[in-house]
Amino acid sequence: MATTGSAALVVTALGALLTGCAGPNHPVASSYPAAAAPTLADISATPSAAVPSAAPTDLSTLRLPIEQYVLTPAENAELTHATWVLAADCIQHHGITFPTPAALTGLRSGSEVPRRYGPADPAAAAKYGYHNPPAPDGNNVPTDNLSSLPTAQRTTVFSCHQDAQTRLTGGATFGSSPIGEQINSRSYTKAADDDRVKAAFTAWSACMKNAGYTYASPIDAYNDPHWQGTSTAGQQEIATAQADIACKQQTNLIGTWYAVDAAYQQQQIHAHQSELDRDRTAEQQQLTAARKALGQSG
Repeated sequence: MATTGSAALVVTALGALLTGCAGPNHPVASSYPAAAAPTLADISATPSAAVPSAAPTDLSTLRLPIEQYVLTPAENAELTHATWVLAADCIQHHGITFPTPAALTGLRSGSEVPRRYGPADPAAAAKYGYHNPPAPDGNNVPTDNLSSLPTAQRTTVFSCHQDAQTRLTGGATFGSSPIGEQINSRSYTKAADDDRVKAAFTAWSACMKNAGYTYASPIDAYNDPHWQGTSTAGQQEIATAQADIACKQQTNLIGTWYAVDAAYQQQQIHAHQSELDRDRTAEQQQLTAARKALGQSG
């Protein structure tokens, strides 16, 4: 499931460090040791999972265990905007005209569960089928206008941006916990291959067949080539997505999938608790520094 599978929040670091660009009014994050490249523990045991007897009625009330250790899209956007605000003086110092990108708004700050397992909202499916709803702020990408700069200036902007990231992080990994994001991704894959979820897939598939659709799993329905390469959903796609949701509810597929997914996450959290606690501290330091920078910029 290309866009809903891992729900990972990827932040790309830009350029090489450029020293000497910090302005006197810029906050400096507390020094924090950078984490080594995280490696997930190899746990062979299959965790038990408390699967609900009935399909959940409000997915927004469900939270995956790892969500307390990774940043939300809204928090990542906040960090990104603060980084550009901090980089502005450095960029201007080098005589480069590059406007500070506007803050992205309307990004999610709540549970990721409603989007993680494919279409789940009948009203959204009636509009978008398997397509994603329009992104907040259209398709605005903060670095769209970088391509208009000469190569040397673009490199300097990247360097100023990296310097600003470093001042926010104090040397820690920028953005969300790397090991938290790995756990988030791996648990989805492990759950989809779990016998309990596979049995739910089989029940869902039979339900879909009775409705006139042939798919082995909702992942196959989501990745149907017929939906690819179009900007909007056609009637066939919408009808399929609506049947998909109805069968998920009838078979309690999401309730099962979520419970097993959460169980695998909890297993990995227990194995990596100290690393996750360390990363969560670093995340909070970054957010504090970012909010201070954004407050000063106002």
